[in-house]
Amino acid sequence: MTTNTILEIAVCTVTDRPAAEQARRAAIAAVNTYPGFISWRALSSLDQRDMMVDLVEWADKESADAAAAKVQDDPAFAPYMAAITGVTLMQHFETQKMI
Repeated sequence: MTTNTILEIAVCTVTDRPAAEQARRAAIAAVNTYPGFISWRALSSLDQRDMMVDLVEWADKESADAAAAKVQDDPAFAPYMAAITGVTLMQHFETQKMI
């Protein structure tokens, strides 16, 4: 059986990484309740201190799009958005998982 999901990849830069990581934890807690949310892998670069990457998995593209709209007004997400100084990549990819 094959299950297709959507993987959202966001590569961002931040000025204050400890503050951004703390804000990201609150954002993860908020997004965890969104419809269609599956998982969030939070990555912090070892080589580039200002780079963070988020891998967020969604059940479908509609859920990912709805979440993108919702985070704009979600007060729990605002500190993380404010901590981000630049976005290098923000894309959605279809996954094909073999189960």
